[in-house]
Amino acid sequence: MRCWSITRSLLLLTFALGCHREVEMLPLLERTIYTTDRFYDIQALSTDRAVMVGYAGKILETTNGGQTRERLPSGVDSALYTIRFTDAQHAWITGQDGVILHTGDGGKSWQKQESHAVFKDRDGSTQDLYLFGLYAIDNDHAWAVGDRSILTSTSDGGRTWRARTVPMETDLSGGQSLATADPIFYDVMFTDLEQGWIVGEFGKIMHTTDGGETWHEQERSLMEGTSTIDVLDLPTLYGVHMMGRQHGAAAGLEGHIARTQDGQHWSFDKIEVEYPLVDPLFRVVELPDDSGWAVGAAGEVVRRAPGQQFWQRAHLGQDVLTWLRGVSFSDPQHGWMVGGFGLIYRTTDGGQTWLPSQG
Repeated sequence: MRCWSITRSLLLLTFALGCHREVEMLPLLERTIYTTDRFYDIQALSTDRAVMVGYAGKILETTNGGQTRERLPSGVDSALYTIRFTDAQHAWITGQDGVILHTGDGGKSWQKQESHAVFKDRDGSTQDLYLFGLYAIDNDHAWAVGDRSILTSTSDGGRTWRARTVPMETDLSGGQSLATADPIFYDVMFTDLEQGWIVGEFGKIMHTTDGGETWHEQERSLMEGTSTIDVLDLPTLYGVHMMGRQHGAAAGLEGHIARTQDGQHWSFDKIEVEYPLVDPLFRVVELPDDSGWAVGAAGEVVRRAPGQQFWQRAHLGQDVLTWLRGVSFSDPQHGWMVGGFGLIYRTTDGGQTWLPSQG
């Protein structure tokens, strides 16, 4: 079994989580958030409703803007990395060891679905592959991506999932590392049933026009007009968000944010900060008012104001001493961020102020 691949898959999570002692909490029955919690994703469904997922199978929902939260039973103890609702009732969650969960009743109950996201080694043993990214376009169609260039998809509401490895177009005959043959995929997004994008290791940007049956690489456009001559020097990309077939952004290592204006060619955006970004950005979103937000390690939060072409650090009013992994807005005024140590932030004024949500 290729243990180094598992290590490579967990590198992001190890970097983000770090090491800290477990904190003994008082057994208060009403408590739903602990400092030992790690939240990886959140989806804002309305101005007051949001659902977040995290470590040890934890799912929390608020329906009153964070004043109270309810724990939803996931039925698993695996880390949950991504959640996507397609309407108020239907959603999928993906996570550790190829786990896929589905709900049809707004999250009151979750059913485990077989992702078939496995790798078979030469000795015949199998390894469940982590699914880091997920996107669902409607109640029938969803795609999930993860380790070893795995892509699994459903077109029947999750009753069946079809897993396959996405082949790379890169010519390895020039001596490039074999690791580029099966890069980790960290995020996926579709704008409709045909057009979709995947991002991952080595700056990988994959694009499909046929619903995920075939994929073509777009990351080489990031090298145009730069001094980069080797694709291995491109920063790993952890998150992608598309606003239609032509406009989108991807965020990754060392605070890089790439954008496209035609859905084909990508270039790195300018980031104007008082001191350089050195930590990775894990998630990026762009909003209908032309603003953008990205969150990452070491509490990094950057924002692009409407009409601007550059990003600046956003100031939350207090130091954030942990990583942030999820960001989601229901509209340009109402948004959420989640991360380590049970951190949950909410804004109701377009990010001018962010208030922590306590447990």
